[in-house]
Amino acid sequence: MGDTPAEALPVLKHRLVEEINKSRAEAKLPPVSYAEDLSRVADEHCREMVREGYVSHWNRAGLKPYMRYTLAGITDATEENVWSLWKTDLDTSPEGLWREILAGHRSFLAEQPPNDGHRRSVLGPRHTHVGIGIAYDRQGLRLVEVFGARYAKLKALPQRVALKKTLELEGRRLDPRLDVFGVSLFFEPFPQPMTLEQLKATGAYGLPDEERLFRKRVFGEHYADGSVGTVLVFPDGLFLTPLRFWKGQPGSYTVAVWLREREKGEPFIGAMTTVFVGAEEKPPATPPLPRGPGAGARLPGGPASFGPGVPSALRRGG
Repeated sequence: MGDTPAEALPVLKHRLVEEINKSRAEAKLPPVSYAEDLSRVADEHCREMVREGYVSHWNRAGLKPYMRYTLAGITDATEENVWSLWKTDLDTSPEGLWREILAGHRSFLAEQPPNDGHRRSVLGPRHTHVGIGIAYDRQGLRLVEVFGARYAKLKALPQRVALKKTLELEGRRLDPRLDVFGVSLFFEPFPQPMTLEQLKATGAYGLPDEERLFRKRVFGEHYADGSVGTVLVFPDGLFLTPLRFWKGQPGSYTVAVWLREREKGEPFIGAMTTVFVGAEEKPPATPPLPRGPGAGARLPGGPASFGPGVPSALRRGG
């Protein structure tokens, strides 16, 4: 039994991507591409979980996954699986780690409906990319599979703004077969630092319930409620819309861009980013963590995954 050298970890990650794409091929789904940017953030979260001895989608700063990825400049719509192993005298050789990592992935696929959130993340039909996080020590392992839906490129927004400020969201769809349906703005309170006890009590995560949908601008017609929408969409894929922080109070506002096949199909989130509005201090961020022997592991009970569905605002207008 020997330690896995740092340069061997990318090999393990790419082996896992091959396994993921094998599972997707069996389900007649397109492959996902390995994303180094997603992997870096996933690695950081895994290292913190190993160092602090917990497993959760939240980190010590209280950030949910989509907030962590936003702070790294990533605007994919993400779904995160977390798996953990507590094991004394863990075999940290490349093959020893691979056996555990593969066991974690296969545990996701073994889930049965309706309790199959991890499996549905692996087999999400809209996913285009995946990042892999791995971290370990002699006492255990943490593994993150984070799936990204990368269908729009967003111009960077400031991470922290004043409450009364109006921003403009500018983006461009990447797939000409898709059309922009609208933009949702979700509200939730600022994240707060969490104790280990609080983290150990967490489970699945998701977007908050409080939401406002801004629909695609239509010309010469109107929606059922008489509105005409506010999101300007141009033939070349460019889209623009003002972002007004509708809740009227400080907090975390998450932007979600909805797309769908032109004039049909269920809308899905193809890009996301979070803005911390009215914060008196800088938005919370995970401090740089010391690199342990492994970057990027499995705890009993495992984690839960998150998959956004059709927004409730689609039913109520906005």
